[in-house]
Amino acid sequence: MNVFVTGGTGFLGMDLVHKLVKEDHNVYVLVRSHKKAALLKNRLNSQEQKQLHVLEGDLSDETLGLSKTKLKQLSGTIDAIYHSAAYLSFNEKDRDQLLKVNFEGTQNLLNFAKQMQISKFIHVSTAYTLGERTEGFEKLYPIDSTQFVNAYEESKCYAEHEVMSYKEHFDVVIMRPAIIIGDSETGEADTTFGMYGVMRMVELLKKRMSRYPDKVDHHDVKILVGINETTHIVPVDYITTLLVAGLKFAQTTKVYNLVNPAPPANDLIMDTIKDGMDFQAIELVPYEKENTLSLEEQKLNDPLRVFKPYLNRTICFHDDNTKELLKNIGQPLLKMDRAMLLRIVKGFRDRRKTYVNV
Repeated sequence: MNVFVTGGTGFLGMDLVHKLVKEDHNVYVLVRSHKKAALLKNRLNSQEQKQLHVLEGDLSDETLGLSKTKLKQLSGTIDAIYHSAAYLSFNEKDRDQLLKVNFEGTQNLLNFAKQMQISKFIHVSTAYTLGERTEGFEKLYPIDSTQFVNAYEESKCYAEHEVMSYKEHFDVVIMRPAIIIGDSETGEADTTFGMYGVMRMVELLKKRMSRYPDKVDHHDVKILVGINETTHIVPVDYITTLLVAGLKFAQTTKVYNLVNPAPPANDLIMDTIKDGMDFQAIELVPYEKENTLSLEEQKLNDPLRVFKPYLNRTICFHDDNTKELLKNIGQPLLKMDRAMLLRIVKGFRDRRKTYVNV
């Protein structure tokens, strides 16, 4: 098939493109940066590179920044679209930009899809369009009555409704990954967001204590976390396997929650981070005991406060549609054990080591 992909130079997108070309699809990737496109191309072998077609453009433009000649060439040749590009920020100051990229950009892409006469539009959203709810369903959430945690969630929810409004023109599918982390086998990850913000903090603390032992109080540093809560972290390769399966098996107008069927508890995640980073001088403190933190510890925890809604709430996600998709491709449910978590933590640690040494 001829598959059009946005966000193909991002963490998830690169893995998605790689899987698509391995299955012999021709992939057209919309990019803004040739530098990132080169990184994507370098991940592919010579044969796979022949199946990759880079298109320079911009989602914020009504015609995606593509020339009339290019639009004419593509018309009628694209079979399906994966929309995985998104602007990710939890800062309220970025609200206008979030809506422009995540909502208006989706509108532009949907108009492009209609013009191209595609058959299927797979929208990569987020499991957290549910807002402050503690139970997630495989259906659209109402915009007006949903209390969103941040503008990012809101922009993605608006986009989901827009995608579903095109169901008369082509098959529409919404796939909602939870918090994506590294590859389940190699641990590799090209991202610094989410759980990696916590790992980066631990790494910095370790370096600080090793470099300035005389200036650091020798006691465990307190990190705020919902100790008894669970977090829906999912390996990137598991998500891309489901996304690619959606090309053939996902049913139109259905929503798929790509979550962890048995999400790990936060204390297990944090203990694995401590072991994987070889740094035990950390004490996990529940949010309700935040007043026990020193001023210095409060400052250390400041960068992680945006993740509080995700680290201090256990969510029960329904994922019957996703389970059916896994059955169609003969794949088992995700089983994330401590060994897998440790591989992912060490993948981050080793990547950082390589970067620093270079």
